[in-house]
Amino acid sequence: MSMSYAVIADIIASRALPDRAGAQREFENVLQQAATGLNLVQEPYPTVGDEFQALASNLEAALSLTLLTNLLLSEGLALRFGIGAGQVRTVGKKAAGAIQDGSAWWAAREAIDAAHGAQDAGLGFVRARFRVAAQQADDDADAAADVAQSLPDEALVNAFLVLRDQAVDRMANRPRRLVAHLLMGATQAQAARREGVTQAAVSDLARGSAAGLLQAQKQLAVLGPVEAALPVSRRMRRKAR
Repeated sequence: MSMSYAVIADIIASRALPDRAGAQREFENVLQQAATGLNLVQEPYPTVGDEFQALASNLEAALSLTLLTNLLLSEGLALRFGIGAGQVRTVGKKAAGAIQDGSAWWAAREAIDAAHGAQDAGLGFVRARFRVAAQQADDDADAAADVAQSLPDEALVNAFLVLRDQAVDRMANRPRRLVAHLLMGATQAQAARREGVTQAAVSDLARGSAAGLLQAQKQLAVLGPVEAALPVSRRMRRKAR
């Protein structure tokens, strides 16, 4: 029994976009760029209407995808995300591939509805919410208990997301892109060249207004995407070897 992290995204204020076709192309390109190096189970892909979906094996990758995407998007474009932790199963096939179902997708749908609700309630900067699926009955009770213990705390993750989204919302477009470059592995000099600024400006950003955001993302990486995805009993057995 393994845990998956389903990601659903929809376009904010899509009907107000003057060039919906051009915006759709940018959303797809930016999502693919943001997914680079995250080793997602399923790369981001458009579904119907204004929606995209992706699947990650760990929470760090899912959170990174949502952050990098909104850092890289042009001014006036934004996506709202729901991340759901739970189970994923294949229920059929279509021409483009397997049809998926499961509690992770249901939780992601609840999460994106919660993000929409937060925006409607006055938190317009909110871009993502996280939801843990209610545990389903499982033949292996010990495995189910292990998975339950290894799940991240929903309230803590959402508290982190509120602060993260507000920090991004307060940034201008160029600083956002600079932070994205740094998070994706560019050096300060490389990020400066890509955006046509000095390395000193990037250094000031990294030590100043973006320091908290960069450090928060660094702390996510400390968790270890592989170990964090393992049930508790398996992690303990590995450490005991």
